[in-house]
Amino acid sequence: MKTCKGIILALCLMLLTACGMGGSKTVVEEKGTDDGAGGGGTLTVPLTNFDTLNPLLTQNRSYFHLSHLLFDRLFEYEGSGRLVPSLAEHVETSDEGRRVSVTLRKGIYWQDGTPITTKDVAATFLAVKHAPADSPYSRLFHRTPGIGAGTDLDTVAKAVIFDDRNIDFEFNQSYGNYPELLSFPILPAHIYSEEAMLDAENFDVVGSGPFLLKKWEKNKKIYLEKNPNYHGNLPYIDGIVGLILSDNKAIQQAYDAGQIDLFVVDDYTWDRYKSDEKSDVEPYETQRVEVLSMNTQDPLLSDPDLRRALDLAINKERIIDSLYLSQGTMANFFVNPKLSAGTFAKEESYLSVDGAMDMLDRAGYKDVDGDGFREGKNGEALNLTILTNGVNHRLKTEAQLVSEDLKKIGIRSRVKDAADTASEEGQKKAEPVADLFARALQSGNYQLAVVGMDFSAVVNLSSVLSSGGIGGMNISRYSNPAMDEALQNLAHAQEERERKEATDAVYKIFRDDVPYIPLVFKQNVLVTGPRVKGRMRPNAFNVFNGIDDVTLAGKDRAKTAEK
Repeated sequence: MKTCKGIILALCLMLLTACGMGGSKTVVEEKGTDDGAGGGGTLTVPLTNFDTLNPLLTQNRSYFHLSHLLFDRLFEYEGSGRLVPSLAEHVETSDEGRRVSVTLRKGIYWQDGTPITTKDVAATFLAVKHAPADSPYSRLFHRTPGIGAGTDLDTVAKAVIFDDRNIDFEFNQSYGNYPELLSFPILPAHIYSEEAMLDAENFDVVGSGPFLLKKWEKNKKIYLEKNPNYHGNLPYIDGIVGLILSDNKAIQQAYDAGQIDLFVVDDYTWDRYKSDEKSDVEPYETQRVEVLSMNTQDPLLSDPDLRRALDLAINKERIIDSLYLSQGTMANFFVNPKLSAGTFAKEESYLSVDGAMDMLDRAGYKDVDGDGFREGKNGEALNLTILTNGVNHRLKTEAQLVSEDLKKIGIRSRVKDAADTASEEGQKKAEPVADLFARALQSGNYQLAVVGMDFSAVVNLSSVLSSGGIGGMNISRYSNPAMDEALQNLAHAQEERERKEATDAVYKIFRDDVPYIPLVFKQNVLVTGPRVKGRMRPNAFNVFNGIDDVTLAGKDRAKTAEK
């Protein structure tokens, strides 16, 4: 059954009489701020074109971030990117982690004045489980260790309602990333059937977040207005206009022309805004890590001694300083220590050219013919190729820097584009370079490759390190039974102490085997213009975090608070 717009309109009109259900409100005037900023006004933000308003189905990253302003979740990302309870007032696990019991906060209402209950949570959870496999929250399940692609999610978990505020999630096994699995936006069950919750075309937004949808002009603009009955810290600003633009270049041009108030820079052109007096920049960590992947099934790179020596030789600080304007976090693992919520804190650098040379000497890699480059243990040629996609110039330059570092320890290497390799092997030149690169990685037709990897908030280490992941994200083709056992322990660990111990165990094996050499975690930057006053706290999973503290220049400051 489709959502009826007439019913929604009637329900929204009930707000005039139902708003008292959320407690009385009063307006507190705070005028005369030092910076001239104040309450009210409209913030203009950029979006790229999206096809659906349905937050369960959207594939568009910009609308994913905006949807955090329209819908509440049981767990939300805080400033550091860690998942913390939001609508969940109390959370506990039992039955060896297979049961997650949640108590909802009191006094939370939909925009039509109807209370949010566990019926809404359970109905949305059911819709998430039945959503298409390529939907964002379905993908979270299928990328979780122990839940393979094509698994019937009804066999993985179910929701059991006790009353309006208490609900249990019963899983078929313990999952350490359960907060992420329960971070979906909650939809109103009294408005949407399951069919309507999974409707991409005729989805009418009814939410409970700090802003309400006012109007959507497809391919042009989206208008949000402040939700006067929002349960949390009510924003100072009255509304948001999302200006839909074609791409990142158009977004940057719109900012420079004063058409939008903020934008995210995910490359390193942001440096010019750092010295711009009219702009403020707020860097934030991401889970995108750039790595040197090593094909562990290649005859040369199957030797852990050689892989460890390569790891010691690479100057990661030079890469960060020269390619990232010193705005990057050195990586020694797939978990960003600044986003690990205390479960991983290894930040040490392992650069040691002398140590790498000594390790190679002891392992039998000598310069037999005196040409300045080492031969293999049996005197064979030791020539390595570093593959790149040929499109991303920064990654290609990273590969060249790595090649220079390897030369310092007597290892001959060359950087090669995937298109060049395909041409040499007689493959189709017309095929996109990115596809050629991906095929080479997944088939193992390479030795070394500089690759960018994106991970979710709770990093699925099994995807890149499990023996069962070969041919997928495990592009190093790495296999170790001890690692598989450690990954299983981590997948089931839920308490912080257990997750820390399990992560450290995985890390120790990783450092011994070195199937990959992580190089750097990228930082993104939120650039805000002269009208924006106050400091937002963006993170990789919610750019608009902290928007309740933002004011706009030239307005009187007014904020609605609980009486």
